[in-house]
Amino acid sequence: SVIRELVAVAAEYGSLNNPNAYLQRVLDREFLLSTGLGHGVAVPHAQADGITGLFCALGVSKRGVDYDSVDDEPARIICLIAAQEGEDAPYLLLLSRISRLFAQGHVRDRVLTAASPADALAVIRAAEAELDKRQTAS
Repeated sequence: SVIRELVAVAAEYGSLNNPNAYLQRVLDREFLLSTGLGHGVAVPHAQADGITGLFCALGVSKRGVDYDSVDDEPARIICLIAAQEGEDAPYLLLLSRISRLFAQGHVRDRVLTAASPADALAVIRAAEAELDKRQTAS
């Protein structure tokens, strides 16, 4: 149900021309292997025709969602990634970046306690800037 909800958000705000087809692609992907990364984070994702570009939708659940995660913990941060078919490099880069950001406990904690979607986005942007700074320094 959380994937359906995020696909609806993506269809409303993103460039998702066929939400039902995309939903099926994501569910098929989840059937093969859960995208529950552990530590309360899941990143359902798929490429599909009918998507313009690359975008994501973030969902936060205070109670958590049973997600068949690798650590059997409920997912509390769910980040859906939608990408145009064939856009492999940007798609994989975004997936990797999201995984690195949410591997940091303080980022997860701050997103979970954000007072609003704008606050959660500000936390993510600040964490991205810090990650960029560290990568540039090394």
